[in-house]
Amino acid sequence: MHMQKSTTTIQYPLDNDIMFALVMNDAELCRGLLERIFPGRKIRKLRIADDPDVEVQNTIVTGMISKSVRLDVLFEGDDSWYSIEMQNTSDSALPMRGRYYASAMDIDQLRRGEAYRELKKNYVIFICTFDHYGLGQAVYSFQNYDVKNHLPYGDESFKLIVNTTAPAENTPRGLVPFFDYVNRMEVPDDDKFIQALHAQVEKYNTSEWRRKLMTLEEKIKLQIEMEREQIFAEGEAKAKLENAKKMKEMGFDIETISSITGLPIEEIKNL
Repeated sequence: MHMQKSTTTIQYPLDNDIMFALVMNDAELCRGLLERIFPGRKIRKLRIADDPDVEVQNTIVTGMISKSVRLDVLFEGDDSWYSIEMQNTSDSALPMRGRYYASAMDIDQLRRGEAYRELKKNYVIFICTFDHYGLGQAVYSFQNYDVKNHLPYGDESFKLIVNTTAPAENTPRGLVPFFDYVNRMEVPDDDKFIQALHAQVEKYNTSEWRRKLMTLEEKIKLQIEMEREQIFAEGEAKAKLENAKKMKEMGFDIETISSITGLPIEEIKNL
């Protein structure tokens, strides 16, 4: 098997989380990856769950896209929801994010009118360029269960951590070329799926798309900074109210409390 590497300048490889989200918005490529993560299972229908009618190009132009891809996937004999994301930096909070993503998918389903008993299976998948658990496994698969009795909880909620650094002997055969591509951008001559992945990466690394992606990155950074500032401001405001309430209980006069905390007198009166 012959390997080739791209001669195109790739500023945004597949392990970039935004690039991964863009590429995975191609349903056939996402299908190919999921079928390699779940060997032996065939997808009969797949669509982007958030809004199947919006083209990715239009989403980019408007400025913001989610870096994770939400999918409504029907395997043969199975009906599930998936969230799949590339993770290229080690994050100790990764399991907590998985918990949040799974909850978000359930909330979305309930908003669409589903009863609890009708909730579909959900899978949160992180494609990691590092070994989060350090055991050299290609795929770590988790579900809730009773530790003492080894009894599944039965909520049909699953988390998968895919480790692209796993040795080949611990990796399902279909994932080996995918890992080689993510890690070293190797494109085998005999793997049409990897070739198609690479073609999409090259497409989104043209000068036109690179400008859009750089703009998107800046907007995402700005959004994150604004959210942090908002959280800080809300925390500071809450602390002021708590301090004012304590001072009021201790017998401080309202004018003094207002002077110390900066809160309006009327607001302190209402505490």
